[in-house]
Amino acid sequence: MGIFAYKIKCLTNLHVGSGDLNYNIIDNEVERDPVTGYPVIHASGLKGALREHFSGKMDNDDIRDVFGQEPGEVIIKAGSYKFLDARLLARPMRTSGQAGSVMVVSEKSVNDFIRFMNGFGITEFGTNFLSVDFSDCSFLGCKKGMKIEAENTGTLNENAKALLSKISKLFGEEYADNYAVVKDFNDYDLPVVARNKLDNGISVNLWYEEVVPHDSIFYTVIIPPDDEMLLKLDNEDYIQIGGHASIGCGITEFEKLN
Repeated sequence: MGIFAYKIKCLTNLHVGSGDLNYNIIDNEVERDPVTGYPVIHASGLKGALREHFSGKMDNDDIRDVFGQEPGEVIIKAGSYKFLDARLLARPMRTSGQAGSVMVVSEKSVNDFIRFMNGFGITEFGTNFLSVDFSDCSFLGCKKGMKIEAENTGTLNENAKALLSKISKLFGEEYADNYAVVKDFNDYDLPVVARNKLDNGISVNLWYEEVVPHDSIFYTVIIPPDDEMLLKLDNEDYIQIGGHASIGCGITEFEKLN
């Protein structure tokens, strides 16, 4: 049995809908982890997106072996690959200082990432957990002057920056030295975009939906039955996840982590 860990980077805004009916200002919310409340791509949605992407690119027998038989086929067989939820590690936020956009993690998102990777024997990102002293702050930047609106802010100490040094390389060159830690992602709203349906040029329906912003980082693990990975995800074409493909939402790229 192999263990293949991947980083999933959002190249465009991503909307994996929760499917729940809402009566507040946000009509369509994104899927969230039931424990943390953070955005998540559930394993079933990730599996479906990968199946759609690789259909036509792989032999049908390999598709059935990886993903299982299609519903309605005579012989029902489960796929031999195990897919896990993709969890959120980091997301960009705008600051009011000169830093512009910074990549933001929470103490919990980092520690969940380390715990998750260590649980599968992947120790490239360290084995120590992040512990930061927020005191009266709610936002700690890796550089002085990072600030979100009028919040109390501080600067990460050297121990925290040393622990985050390997993880921050996952953010991309523009964010590798431009990141911050917040107490809780749930204290910060996701972007909300307005969608409009036109009928003969007349607006007949306006609704609002959450999106996970582009450049956000998820991570997941795929487990094949042996050490061979049939899904060639590294350097693969961009993979679309979630809804609204026709307007460019959900375009992602995968990068192997181990």
